[in-house]
Amino acid sequence: MAIRLSGIASGMDTESMVAELMSAQRLKSTKLENKKTKAEWKQDAWKELNKKLYSFYTGSLSKMKMQGGFNTKSAESSNTSKVSVTATNNATEGTHQIKVSSLASAQFVTGSKLGSSVTAGTTLSSLGVGEGDVTLTNGTTTKTITVSSTTTISEFVTKLKEGGINASFDSTQKRIYMSSKASGLEDAFSLSAEAGVNLAKIGLSSFGTSDSDGAVALSGGGTMSFVSAKNAVFEYNGASMTSSSNNVTANGLSFSLLGTTGTDTVSINVASNTKAVYDNVKNFVKEYNSLITEMNELYSANSAKGFDPLTDEEKEAMSEDQIDKWESKIKDSLLRRDNTLSSLIGTMRTSLSQSVSYKNQGYSLSSFGIKTANYTEKGLLHISGDEDDSSVSAEENKLMKALTENPEAVMTTLNTLAGKLYSSFTDGMQSNSLRSALTFYNDKEIKKQIEDYQGDLSTLEDKLADIESRYYKQFAAMEKAMSNMNSKSSYLASMLGTNNQ
Repeated sequence: MAIRLSGIASGMDTESMVAELMSAQRLKSTKLENKKTKAEWKQDAWKELNKKLYSFYTGSLSKMKMQGGFNTKSAESSNTSKVSVTATNNATEGTHQIKVSSLASAQFVTGSKLGSSVTAGTTLSSLGVGEGDVTLTNGTTTKTITVSSTTTISEFVTKLKEGGINASFDSTQKRIYMSSKASGLEDAFSLSAEAGVNLAKIGLSSFGTSDSDGAVALSGGGTMSFVSAKNAVFEYNGASMTSSSNNVTANGLSFSLLGTTGTDTVSINVASNTKAVYDNVKNFVKEYNSLITEMNELYSANSAKGFDPLTDEEKEAMSEDQIDKWESKIKDSLLRRDNTLSSLIGTMRTSLSQSVSYKNQGYSLSSFGIKTANYTEKGLLHISGDEDDSSVSAEENKLMKALTENPEAVMTTLNTLAGKLYSSFTDGMQSNSLRSALTFYNDKEIKKQIEDYQGDLSTLEDKLADIESRYYKQFAAMEKAMSNMNSKSSYLASMLGTNNQ
C-alpha cells in the first residue's frame, strides 16, 4: 500500500477530501452489494421452503395417493404370550385360529470340559486326537477338515466356522461350542471322523442331524450335550404348516410364535383400523395447512420498500436487536408477490378442490367433511368434528362416518386428488434452463443473478480503484504546483528584502 504525504504545501486534508469524493462514487457499489445480498437471502428463503415442499411431496402427499394408506388393518391375539401378530393390508378380516405344536430351534453342541491346562493354542495331537479327516456336513455343504500333528484347537474351530456354522472355544469353561447359524431343519449339521481320529479327546463325538437330544457319553469319560435343530410346527385355520423360523407369515398376517399351545387354540381377530386411516388423512391435512399458511404469509408479507441491507458502518451504530429487526423486515418480504409462489399456492388449492366420480356419483373433499372455512384463511382445510380444531370440533365427524360406511369412496376421492397434486408437483420440478430437477423455484436463475452481481462488483471495484488513484494524482499535481509557487514566492520575497536593504 502506497504511503501518501498529502496536504504539505496546501495545508488541506486531502485524505478526507478523497474519502468524501469516493463515498459518493461508492454508492453504486453499495447498491450492487444490496442487490447481491437480497438475492442471496431470497435463495436461502427458497431453499428452506423447497425443503418443506419436497418433504410433503415425498411424504404425506405420496402416501395419500396410494391405496395402501387406506388399507390399514389391525390384528389382536387372544394369547400374546404364545402368539403375537401384526396384519398387513392384505390380511383377511375376521377371526383366525392358530395352534403351535413346536417351536423352531437351532442346533447346539456343547463339548465336554477339557483339562485346565488346555488353551486355544494346544495341538490336537498333544491331547491324543490322532491324525486324519473330520467331515462337517451343513445342509448341502460338506467341509473336510484335515487334522495334522500341528493342528491347534483354534485352527480346528476356525475350520468348523468355514464350514458354515458357529463355533468357538471357551478358554474359561474349557469347552468347544458349535451351533447352526439359523433355526430349522434346513440348517442342521452333522460331524463325523475317520478311524484314527478320536474326537472324544477334545470333548466331542460324531453325530448326525437326527440324533436324539440329550447327553452323549464319550469314550474315556465325559459327556457332550446335543440339541437337535427343529422346525416350527403349527396349525393355521385347520391347515398344518411348518417353518424353519418362529417368525412366519400366512394370509397377510405376520406371526411371532412364542410358545407351544398344546390342545388350546389362539384366536386372532383382524379388523380394519379406521382410526389409523383417519389419522393418516388428518396428518395429511395438517401438513398441507402448515405449508399453505407459510406460503400465504410469504406471498402476502408487508412491503419492505425503503429497507436495504445494512452496511458495516450502519451496523456499528445499532444494537443486535435493532439489526435483527431490520434484516427480518427485509427477509420476510423477499417472496412477496412472487409469481412462482403464487403458482404453487394456486396449484395446491385447485388440485384439492376438484370433484371425483365414483360409481356414477360425484365426490369432493367436502363430501367427507374436509372443507375450507372462509376466504380470509386462503385455502386452509378443516375436518368437521376434529377434536383438535376448535372451529369445527362441535360438528359431526363426517370423515370418520364415511370411513366406516363408505371407505372405498373416501379412498378413491383422496387417492385421485392427491395424485393430481402429486403429478402437478412432479411436472413443476422438471429440470430446465432456469431450475434444477426436484426444485420448485428457479434456482439456476437466482444463482446466475448472484454470480452476475459479484462480477459487476469486481469490475466496479477496479473502476473505483482507478478513480481513487486519479483523485490522488490530481491532488498530488496541485500540491506540486503550490509547492513550486511557494518556492518562487519565497525567492521573490527574499530578493525584495535584499534590495530594500
